[in-house]
Amino acid sequence: MKKATLLSALLWASISAHAQPPGKDAAPLGLELGKTKCARMTPGPNRVKTGMAPWAGGDTVEIKHLERFNLPGLTRATVNCDAQDTVALITLTFDRSAMDEVSKTLDTRYESRRKTDPNAGNGYAEWEAANGSLEMLFARDSKQFTLAYWAKGAKAKYFAYSGTSNKKPAAPTQPSSTQPAPL
Repeated sequence: MKKATLLSALLWASISAHAQPPGKDAAPLGLELGKTKCARMTPGPNRVKTGMAPWAGGDTVEIKHLERFNLPGLTRATVNCDAQDTVALITLTFDRSAMDEVSKTLDTRYESRRKTDPNAGNGYAEWEAANGSLEMLFARDSKQFTLAYWAKGAKAKYFAYSGTSNKKPAAPTQPSSTQPAPL
């Protein structure tokens, strides 16, 4: 019996040693992107359903009493769910004073993909997590900044910026009737 217990402990140790390094999955506020079911977020004093996310087909929930997360500068947290009741986007709004600390934390935890020049008019930074991506958006003189956590594939699925084959072509325009120019 001791041998079986020892072997199973060694097996678990080797599995965890080869597992993904900690901190690579994004799970802000304890909600894992693309995996957490939104039904888990029952309405109550800490969560308020504020409507539907028309782009994703699921609920939009605002998280209340943010001080419990111990994130300095956090002023607003919103969760958008998709039609499969899975977390697709988490948006966090922070006071501008917390930007350097948040940016440094994200730099150490995730792989940095892209950043704009600090002196640019509008700022943008992007990080890659194992289960999605993170975007920081801010204006140079703004009092706040926004951090968006996207589940893997959600941004491309819901906000395609290039033409795709599944979109309908634009309706043909009707030629306008010609009118003589006023004299």
